[in-house]
Amino acid sequence: MISFILKGWNALANIGVTDDLPFLEKKKTQVTNLVIGIGLPLFLYFSIVNALDGLHLLAVMNFTLFVGGTLILIIQSRRQLHLARFIVVVVTSSIFTAQSLLFRNGNEILLLVNLIVTIIYYSEKRFIVFITTVNVICYVWVKYESFNPPIYETVSNGRVIFNVCCGLLSFVIALQYFKFEQLNSQRAIQQKNDELEALNKTKEKLFSIIAHDLRSPIAQIKSTLDLVNRDFISKEEFHELSHHFTKQIDQLQDNMNNLLTWSQSQLNGIVTKPQAVNASLIIKEVIELLKQQWQAKDLQIQFETFDDLVWMDPDHLKVVVRNLLSNAIKFSKKKHSIVINHSRNNKELTIAVRDTGMGMSQQQLDSLFTAEEIVSTHGTDKERGTGLGLKLCKEFLDKNKGEIWAISEQGIGSTFFINIPLYQPTGSQGA
Repeated sequence: MISFILKGWNALANIGVTDDLPFLEKKKTQVTNLVIGIGLPLFLYFSIVNALDGLHLLAVMNFTLFVGGTLILIIQSRRQLHLARFIVVVVTSSIFTAQSLLFRNGNEILLLVNLIVTIIYYSEKRFIVFITTVNVICYVWVKYESFNPPIYETVSNGRVIFNVCCGLLSFVIALQYFKFEQLNSQRAIQQKNDELEALNKTKEKLFSIIAHDLRSPIAQIKSTLDLVNRDFISKEEFHELSHHFTKQIDQLQDNMNNLLTWSQSQLNGIVTKPQAVNASLIIKEVIELLKQQWQAKDLQIQFETFDDLVWMDPDHLKVVVRNLLSNAIKFSKKKHSIVINHSRNNKELTIAVRDTGMGMSQQQLDSLFTAEEIVSTHGTDKERGTGLGLKLCKEFLDKNKGEIWAISEQGIGSTFFINIPLYQPTGSQGA
């Protein structure tokens, strides 16, 4: 029963609400729907009660509010939101004024609620001034006429108290809504400020990386080439240095790939295009891509192919595998092995990349995927990185409904695990 009521409440609140509506417009539309939806049974009830009491004109007014509220919900469902709100303000102002003047039923307090609703809902200054002026005049008029005998028979004191309580309740709801939106706006602004501050810190770190870790190797290569061109270094001597330069260029390429990928994700957001992907083929491709790096350290890559298909953006999977394998190479000691294993259950494929290198402390492990700062660590052969690799892995896996974690022990090595959703050929795969 409760779930049925909640479903009905949500259905009423979301009449005319679409995903493309701004947050504030959604809230305004939902509040309008709920206020009208709550008022409809009251309008219908009092139209019947007033008719039975012989107050036929008041019954007609209440029934008019019932019909008008129904029409407004229909207009809302057709997404003519501003028209619906305009009708609400104009019609309620007119009828509440008429009821207060003719029957002294206490509804003039609702004219004050209309003022608040108008100020909250609308940004057009002329309309706000117009409605405010009309409602103030009507309120003063009703209060002035209250000193004169009523035109029709007044309603009971109980009815007046009920109407005043409803008006005060509406008044409180409107104020609370305004306060709620104000607090939401403050929180949103604070969140944006925090994000900007974090982004600025990241940019500062990246600039320092570009200024030092990227510029220095390029400067070294340029200086050496200048010496060759001036015949200070023979071609034979340069050939001996070429292995070192090749390693530096490989590192530069990896770092530039991560920088460009991260920059693109920050500018355009991470857009995923998941599809059925043979993860084994991606891993083999990355192993071949990084062949020069792992062979330069006399490493062995142990990997057995498999046929499982995963549901993930193939470009994102390639970035994740490349960074994990690149890190394993970077932190492995020469002539050691890197092992890539896999396992699966009914829903996920788990890939593990294990090295027998430097390892990490528990403190490093705890902050590996949670730290806001970008931290770059040198490898066993003084390899430099940007510190963006694992950050990209975490962001890409989150977007593809995957996850990443690690275990490590200093001096023994580290193992990184990733979980990726398996491809479900039944068509139940999420987009």
